[in-house]
Amino acid sequence: MSALRPASPGFSLLEVLVALVIFAVVAVLAWGGLDTLARTRHVLDGERATLSALQLTVAQLERDLRQAVARPVRDGIGAELAALWGQESAIEVTRLAPGGGWQTPLPALQRVGWRCVDGELQRLRWPVLDRVAGTVPESETRLSGVSACQWRYFDRAASPLWPLRGTAAERLPRAVELRFTLEGVGALRRLIELPDNRDSATP
Repeated sequence: MSALRPASPGFSLLEVLVALVIFAVVAVLAWGGLDTLARTRHVLDGERATLSALQLTVAQLERDLRQAVARPVRDGIGAELAALWGQESAIEVTRLAPGGGWQTPLPALQRVGWRCVDGELQRLRWPVLDRVAGTVPESETRLSGVSACQWRYFDRAASPLWPLRGTAAERLPRAVELRFTLEGVGALRRLIELPDNRDSATP
C-alpha cells in the first residue's frame, strides 16, 4: 500500500474574503487620494492660467500706454478724437506701432483701445488712424470674469474723463489708472505713467 500524502496547504474561504475586503479598502483609499490630487491639479491649472492671462494683459496694457504719442485722429464722421480719449469704462490711444523694420517706414502709428464690457476686458485695434464710415476695430478678449471696472486719468487731479475741458487734443494725461475685480483673484489696481508730451508738437 502506498503511503497517504498530506493535503496541499491552501486558503480557506474566510481568508479569501478577508483579503478581498482589505484590498477593497486600500483601493478606495487610493482612489480618494488620486481624486483629491486630480481636483487639486485642476484648480491649480486654472489659477495658473488666470494669473498668466492677467500678467500678459497688464504687460500689453503697459506697452500700449507707455508708447502713447500726441497724435489725434478722426472718427467715422470726421470729428476729431484726442490722442488719448478716455471714459470710465473705455480708453483709446494712439501709440507707436511695434515692428517697422525694412517694410514699414518708422515711426509707424496705430490706434488701439481697451474696454470693459459684458464681464470682459477687451483690447481693440483699428486698421487705420483716421477712420471713415464703417471702420470697425478688431476686438480681442484678454480677460474674462471682470467686474467693477473703472478707468481714471491723472493730471493735476484724478478725473473719470479725458481730455479735460479746455485741454488740447494732443495732450496726454500724466498717468492712467485701471481698477477692476477679477473673478478668483480679487480687486486689482494698476497705475501707468505716460510719456511727458506737454512740450512736444503733434507729429
